[in-house]
Amino acid sequence: MIPPARVAEAQSRPTVLSRLRGLRRITLGIAAPDPRLWALSLAIIGIDAAWMRAADMAVVPMGFAVAAAIVVVLLVAAACLSTVKSDPPLRGMALASAYLIAFTVPVAVLHVLAAGLRLPFVDGALARFEAGLGFDWTAYVAFLARHPTLSWWLALAYHSSGPQVGIVVIALSATRRLGRLWAYARLFSVTLLCVIVVAALFPALGPYATYAPRVVPSEPIETVGALWHLKPVARLRAGTMDSLALGALRGLATFPSFHVCLAILTGWALAPLPVLGPLAILLNAAVIVATLGAGGHYLPDLLAGAVLAVAALAIRERTRRRAPALAPTCPVPGAGAISPADA
Repeated sequence: MIPPARVAEAQSRPTVLSRLRGLRRITLGIAAPDPRLWALSLAIIGIDAAWMRAADMAVVPMGFAVAAAIVVVLLVAAACLSTVKSDPPLRGMALASAYLIAFTVPVAVLHVLAAGLRLPFVDGALARFEAGLGFDWTAYVAFLARHPTLSWWLALAYHSSGPQVGIVVIALSATRRLGRLWAYARLFSVTLLCVIVVAALFPALGPYATYAPRVVPSEPIETVGALWHLKPVARLRAGTMDSLALGALRGLATFPSFHVCLAILTGWALAPLPVLGPLAILLNAAVIVATLGAGGHYLPDLLAGAVLAVAALAIRERTRRRAPALAPTCPVPGAGAISPADA
């Protein structure tokens, strides 16, 4: 006769195993398809915390708490959706959105902290390089000032870069091109980190500060690359910035231009989609042009950003050709594989 205790233990095993399988499914549903991206975000958060402590800089908690709460909600949604047998577009949308927020916020903090390094500015070298290319930045900005309608539309295109990231997440999730979506997330992450490192090593204040043009466009849309950043950069270098709020996190990089890099990556990500793809390519071509005036970048900034994006895409394509069998698949049981054509 089997002891009652063993009978109860045997009856409880299926329940325990099913719970473990459910937990594994949920864990994979959050981590998929590349846990290294989450590890990267956590590493950057650790670097930010150590750097801010060393600099005796505090954070204004409200904005960061809201961002963290949004990430948690999106991850919970992705975990719940991971229990569905198919891999629904909503799950990919929630997971990609959570990651991009979890990565972009701490990397933006890192960018601001790195701007406080007291390395010499390279504006003189960039201006000489630009002159050597035969480009007159001041004359170009004066041309935009004489054509306010064109200037306004270019500024509007320039400011579309951020919203376009959201469009990529929605469009690629909705069309189940999850491999391409996560490839975009990886390219976004790697190139943004490269921009931050290069901008920290070769800081610049931008052509508005260098050339001090007397005639500038007067469009009502804020010119991000003008002169607003001079004060925070000066405070960071002087060590007098004692707190950091989420709303104060804005791009300080001049060389290379991440706007150009992102425009190329976004155009690539949406290119296969009918209608939306050609429109995205045209819009991002306008973003690249707008980066000179509305973004306040030197021409070498644009060239460097383009080289970075093209190099990242080329390395990705070469890697895929060398190891086609390693094309990313979704590890969630029953979710199905991601087509290598979409990766």
